[in-house]
Amino acid sequence: ARVLGTVALWRGTGLTHMASSSSERVPVTVLTGFLGSGKTTLLNHILTATHGKKIAIIENEFGDVGIDDALIQKTSKFSSEEEIIEVLNGCLCCSVRQDLVVLLKGFAERAAAGELKLDAIIIETTGMADPAPVAQTFLIYDEIKAFARLDGIVTMVDAKHVERHLDAVKPEGVVNEAVAQVAFADRLLLNKTDLVSEADELDRIEARLRGINGFAPIQRCAHSDVSVGSVLGINGFDLQRALKASPTLLDAREGETKHDASVTSVSIDQGAARHMRTVQQGALDLALLQSWISQLLEERGGDMYRMKGVLHIAHAEQRFVYHAVHMIFSGSFDEPWGDDEPRESKMVFIGKNLDGEGLAASFNDCLATRGNMKVKEEALRFAVGEQVECRTGPDTWSRGEVLARNYRDESMPPGMVSPYQVELSGGHLIWAPADCDSVIRSVKRGRGE
Repeated sequence: ARVLGTVALWRGTGLTHMASSSSERVPVTVLTGFLGSGKTTLLNHILTATHGKKIAIIENEFGDVGIDDALIQKTSKFSSEEEIIEVLNGCLCCSVRQDLVVLLKGFAERAAAGELKLDAIIIETTGMADPAPVAQTFLIYDEIKAFARLDGIVTMVDAKHVERHLDAVKPEGVVNEAVAQVAFADRLLLNKTDLVSEADELDRIEARLRGINGFAPIQRCAHSDVSVGSVLGINGFDLQRALKASPTLLDAREGETKHDASVTSVSIDQGAARHMRTVQQGALDLALLQSWISQLLEERGGDMYRMKGVLHIAHAEQRFVYHAVHMIFSGSFDEPWGDDEPRESKMVFIGKNLDGEGLAASFNDCLATRGNMKVKEEALRFAVGEQVECRTGPDTWSRGEVLARNYRDESMPPGMVSPYQVELSGGHLIWAPADCDSVIRSVKRGRGE
């Protein structure tokens, strides 16, 4: 059976919320925004906020492998009575839109039978979604209209990269998703303002947004840090205004949204069935991984709209979670792997003209296998027994001898494998964090010879 979506029933912390009367329709928030704008971060803020509401979360991802749903599950601490269904490889505005209809009709039937009571529904769309067809779902199906109402379309905007996407030239008949998301919004959250250094640049971006949508209030934020009231219960959806942005909104015969065919996703999943798996299994070497990602962003950052993953790193008990938007990358060790949780890496790449086979091969080159570690060691500049100088202070260099290469001990940070272990002249043992002249150098170079 095809897996359709991530749905999580979640009651926020705090005092018990007074139940709404059965005659009231459930308010629905559609959370949209281009890839990497901060939607999942905002969703996690809502899940941890004190609001007392019982909320159904419907999560949609563009790639074959679900990453965001795993991060949301970690935040929400689901109870046994909640149901979880995954959305894989699809977009709610077109290929899996009918799945959303089936899901909502199921909610309506359960509510009518007294089996389900919700205070709100949040639908987080993929960053490639046009929100108009998603909104249409709540306007043309009688069972859904009787059960739920659109409360608002909230669009996250990445202040650092939005102009690049607004200016993107699309083939005739192909939607510019970033423009559609701004145009259809009932509220705009201008996120990542901390990455824009000049205030007048933010003013210019706001002016562009108002040129596309002059009605939606704009709220600036960083790290998706806004109040729950900025997202839920805004009563922002206006059908007449929405019809101006999308005149065919109420036409059930309207065809699927046409996306740019050059923008695709590539997924890497070590946990996939053997016949579906494109990569080898095993832990990744952190240094090889970081080198590959850095090279990938440097060479393809302009076309790499989004990267994200949960990774199994050698010599680490914690999961490594990373995100990248164009050339901006962040990654860190997160919670420990569960006792019964498979230690398997998952990655998703979304961008233009992606080479799936090349990405899989590069991933395999980062595995902490004996062969890859041998290649890594052979690339090091100094041999065991060679005399070197190590920086041991801001302006201090100390002479020593290389004792080991690709060195690791338990006192080192998670995932860290040092290029060298060095014994200094006084017998003190240290390890060099990198193989570069600013950290470790030859004795001849240190003397200026």
